[in-house]
Amino acid sequence: MNIPVFVDLTPEEQFALLGAAQIRHLPAGEVLFYEGDSPDTLYLLKAGRCQTARGEIHPEMLIDPVATLGGLPHSVKVTAAESSELYCWPMERLQQSAAFNAAARRYLARQLQQTSARLSQLTAPIHYIPNSAALFPGPFLFEDATMLFAFCEANPDSVQNCLPEGLTVLQRPGKKQAPVLLALADFPSAYPQHLPTARFAYTETTYFIPVRHGTTFGFYVPNIYSSAYEPILLGREIYGFPKRLGETVFGVNEVSLTVDGEKYLHLKWQGAESESESRLVRALIDWLGLEGRLASAAFKAGEILRRASRLPGYRRVNVFNHRRFLAADSAHHNPTYAINELTQAAFGVLKWYQINRLNVPSLQILGGAFPNLTLREGYRTKLDMRLSTARVVRNYVARS
Repeated sequence: MNIPVFVDLTPEEQFALLGAAQIRHLPAGEVLFYEGDSPDTLYLLKAGRCQTARGEIHPEMLIDPVATLGGLPHSVKVTAAESSELYCWPMERLQQSAAFNAAARRYLARQLQQTSARLSQLTAPIHYIPNSAALFPGPFLFEDATMLFAFCEANPDSVQNCLPEGLTVLQRPGKKQAPVLLALADFPSAYPQHLPTARFAYTETTYFIPVRHGTTFGFYVPNIYSSAYEPILLGREIYGFPKRLGETVFGVNEVSLTVDGEKYLHLKWQGAESESESRLVRALIDWLGLEGRLASAAFKAGEILRRASRLPGYRRVNVFNHRRFLAADSAHHNPTYAINELTQAAFGVLKWYQINRLNVPSLQILGGAFPNLTLREGYRTKLDMRLSTARVVRNYVARS
């Protein structure tokens, strides 16, 4: 069990604290504590589900830990959404341990640092073109990006139902599950290609579905969660990315996504091993249900030819988005759109710094559009990338 406050303790100290925990049963509907109550116990949800105004609490999550460890009044009311079991530690007893007190201080320091970084993202100024106040149309560059790719599968009906007209899922016929790619990214330096001074930083989680549009292959984006407002505005207005505010947090061998106070997913692994780009390509093709070994061999042959011809190393992948803006006379029960179109842009990998395959990865899905998502394989990469400008490939308004 990976309890945040306990991770800095030795295995012996962790074992002793877990052994000292009391178990409390909380019937469905019962309140654990109210906002403003004084904390005297540290709680960890063992089984079941609890609810707060900010979202849900799932097993192996601490309950209002910052207030409890900091000696502050509870910041939320917590109610059992279903019959639950909790680990309980009286704070008076925990504070008798010098090792625990030191671990708690480090935990609170990390939480303060994360909160400060989050506030910096949310209050960062938004760049725009002087005089017109328009957003920059791209292309955009992303330097020193960290991206985790999780090759997943989901129910084919839920995947197909989220695609707009003109797109079909790209996969081998007869497969029972449909492919969904999770990309969890940390972008420390993003900016318009022609204006490096307009830099911004954010984290992001994107759901990609491999699709076909006519004879063109690419990925469609049904869900994407950014941690700052500038990429949300740019993504929605310029490209049609359906961006929402969400916080993607990177830790040591783990990353999580939280949306509106509710944790949507948690990916963790046990170390990583260096891999080649051709191995990543093979994993991608295997995930689609095609012949990965042949694709990997073809990629290597193409790479040799590219180098012999001294061509630039530039990998591209198309990305499709459904760009929509409501019409002035649109009604909630019958929405109509002034702009309703399918856009296409291209992500390009300018440079790979690192490609690592995750060892023993596990993915916990707690919310979001694909509740039954299952993980096949995961990779952690470091790279420079580019997003082209977008073009319209289908106008749904004109057709109607």
